[in-house]
Amino acid sequence: MNKIILEKLKKWQTERARRDNVEAYRVLPYSTLEEIARREPQNAEELLEVKGIKEKKLARYGKEILAIVNEADGEENIVDIEKEDRIFEVGEYLDYLNIKLLESEAKIKGEVSSVENRGNYIFFGIKDKEGESLLNCFIWGNDYSMSGVDLEEGTEVIIWGYPNVYKPSGRMSFQTKLIEVVGEGALKKAYDELKRKLEAEGIFAPERKKIIPDFSHKIGLITSHQGAAIGDFTTNLGSYGFDIKFYSSRVEGKQAVFDLVKAMKWFNKNMPDLDAIVLVRGGGSLESLQAFNTESLVREIADSKIPVLAGVGHEQDVTLAALAADKMVSTPTGAAVELTKSWDEAANKVDAAERELVSYLSGIFERFDQAKIRLHREFEKIGQAVFYSREKIDGFSKNVSIIFGRCISETRETIRNIESQLNLNNPERQLKLGYSLVSLRGKIVRSVKNVNIGDDLNIKVGDGEIESEIRKIHDL
Repeated sequence: MNKIILEKLKKWQTERARRDNVEAYRVLPYSTLEEIARREPQNAEELLEVKGIKEKKLARYGKEILAIVNEADGEENIVDIEKEDRIFEVGEYLDYLNIKLLESEAKIKGEVSSVENRGNYIFFGIKDKEGESLLNCFIWGNDYSMSGVDLEEGTEVIIWGYPNVYKPSGRMSFQTKLIEVVGEGALKKAYDELKRKLEAEGIFAPERKKIIPDFSHKIGLITSHQGAAIGDFTTNLGSYGFDIKFYSSRVEGKQAVFDLVKAMKWFNKNMPDLDAIVLVRGGGSLESLQAFNTESLVREIADSKIPVLAGVGHEQDVTLAALAADKMVSTPTGAAVELTKSWDEAANKVDAAERELVSYLSGIFERFDQAKIRLHREFEKIGQAVFYSREKIDGFSKNVSIIFGRCISETRETIRNIESQLNLNNPERQLKLGYSLVSLRGKIVRSVKNVNIGDDLNIKVGDGEIESEIRKIHDL
């Protein structure tokens, strides 16, 4: 890839976008610029082979792109009119001239001599305070709004841009991209007037401000990659694992307003899930902080859907951008401290809880050790008691055995005596001695009163039973 061509194409894309009053990507996407720088097309047919270049784009930008490619392809390839004796068409030559004039970008100081505001664009002239030199100027309405300056005749200004020939009229004017007033007094006056205007609209009102969430994690950072601010901010974030999305932007001088506004728009459009946008830069004079006192940036911050934290160092006045932010601190380091505050507090609480837990557990372990010692002592006592009780139980067991043996012997003797008595009193034994048992219907007859003549008696003798009938009863 030809880096020289790519850089020239990028610059052309930016300037053409400003000239046409459109976003840069609407001129040509960056990927198309890279493809052109890679292929280095030499004619319209080759340019049409580049992805992103169609007939419409070719007709509008083709000559300018090919001129850039040819110009960057070695200085010896630049068209030399006298050497080649080339004859240009008028429009062709003006295109060539405008490409060359892009290299004449400059800042110019002068006094406003005339102003013609046509809404979408403004014609004005500037001249030297002394002398007759006059420069006709043109600025698009968007760039005029971005500048935040009300042009008035007699106002001393510094304008930034490049010369350009308007093809339909052939008139050359200074294509102005930015306007700033000259002098500390004029800057302070403009600052005060804009501040009063925005205050009256409620732009700085507390009720408009969004909350920077605690434990923010995903952060959009806007600052210069070259300044000290980025180091001051990142080194003070600690080790909480912040996910930083960085957008490099100029932060010095009024020209920085273009980058700053673009960065705010980009984050809100492409990363709406950010926890916060952080805007930081170091201290400086009112002149160097002009971009942060520009109405366009202030309104972009106020309209941001994502909370904005401003850490803009300063010497004299608080910037209007910081006043419009949802949270304002005085330095990049202060911005980092603000983001880590909730994390630090949580970490301190965790540390305190950890210490309390360790202390509590230490107390538990100490009480456990004490209980273990007491339990060990109790077990020793129980062991001794069991030992003594075992001896007692052994002695008791022996006594029980002796006593139980005696009881058995005595019981056996008693049983033998009872058995002897039973044998002596057994009716059947009496029968064997010659006695008999008389019963009537299963009952022993003990008296003549218990029977009647005709009853059947059962007579049991030693060797059997006799059935008989009563025929006669005699009383004694």
